[in-house]
Amino acid sequence: MSSINIKFPLKRSSQGAFATNDTTIDAVSDDLRILLLSNYGERPIHYDFGANLRSLAFEQGSGLIGKAENLIVTAIEKWMPFVQLTDLIVEDESTNVTLKPNEISIHLEFKVGELIGKLRQSVRN
Repeated sequence: MSSINIKFPLKRSSQGAFATNDTTIDAVSDDLRILLLSNYGERPIHYDFGANLRSLAFEQGSGLIGKAENLIVTAIEKWMPFVQLTDLIVEDESTNVTLKPNEISIHLEFKVGELIGKLRQSVRN
């Protein structure tokens, strides 16, 4: 099998260098994870790369989930327009008692062509 990209987070491969993704859906899942966990300013040439979710860490009041969903959708549309979101669920401690304050959980399902993928990610500050 041919390698598509390097797995995230970086892991050592039994063949020597870094472990790689061998399927398109795994590669896109890792790329989505990187996009969700990146914040503005972390990539000098692309200042606005990422979903910038940590900017919401100390948001007060209602509307946090809606703001997070908007940041996620906007980032995917800009940086990964070939990904079609089919389902997006964002939870915080008010909707999921297992989450800590300043933590959100993201569950998304997506399509790339005919391929279907799922991603689950927590973001905390």
